[in-house]
Amino acid sequence: MSIELQDACERGQQQLQQTQYHQAECTLVAAEHTAWQLHDWDTLARLYMPLQEVRRQRRQRCGEGIVCLDLLAQGPHDHLDARHVAENYPHGQLLVAGWASIEPAVQLRQLRQELGLYVETFLAAAYPTEQGRTVVILPFAESRVPRAQSFTLEQLRRALPYGSLMLDECELPAGPRKGNAQTYARVMDLWEKLHRPFLAQADAQPDPIRRIEGYRKVIEVDYACELAHQKLADTARELARRG
Repeated sequence: MSIELQDACERGQQQLQQTQYHQAECTLVAAEHTAWQLHDWDTLARLYMPLQEVRRQRRQRCGEGIVCLDLLAQGPHDHLDARHVAENYPHGQLLVAGWASIEPAVQLRQLRQELGLYVETFLAAAYPTEQGRTVVILPFAESRVPRAQSFTLEQLRRALPYGSLMLDECELPAGPRKGNAQTYARVMDLWEKLHRPFLAQADAQPDPIRRIEGYRKVIEVDYACELAHQKLADTARELARRG
């Protein structure tokens, strides 16, 4: 481990202990990126668990705020404004769905990072189908979404990227509510459904470096997936022992 990486890991640990979760995450993410480029398995094995704890704390803080899972565009002329959403929901767990677009949710994630907010959102888009409005949750910010048109459910399902979730509007709880154990469990269920196929893909990789790549992809889908962080640490430790 280089002196610079060691200093970054120690600084991230100190920030975590001081409950400076946003700062700790930024510090550890930068160290993880450098260590991955260097294939510094020993450093990676050491930093994934504190990074997991930082993100667990961040998600728990989000879950203590306002939970609103139906911030949906009503039609093609309803343009959700991410800054307006952030002003109204600066602390909580959200599902923000533009009309055939995840851009409002992407922008809200960017604002969260810029402003240091304890708010998280799914990357969602709303579409008209024969059953009314259908909400889709996409796994990645760079996911390509189908253009706005009237779909059957099967047509929409075939047009979506791998790993996407489809929900009928009526499956989402209406309106905002204060976060509690029940709302947290509901949100966690959605995150787990979203990351599950990517976690299974990573588990199936026989090569440990490919497994690490797969688990890092899981964290792109669900930043606070505890299993992915644990398996990253275990796999990096395995590679460090091999020398």
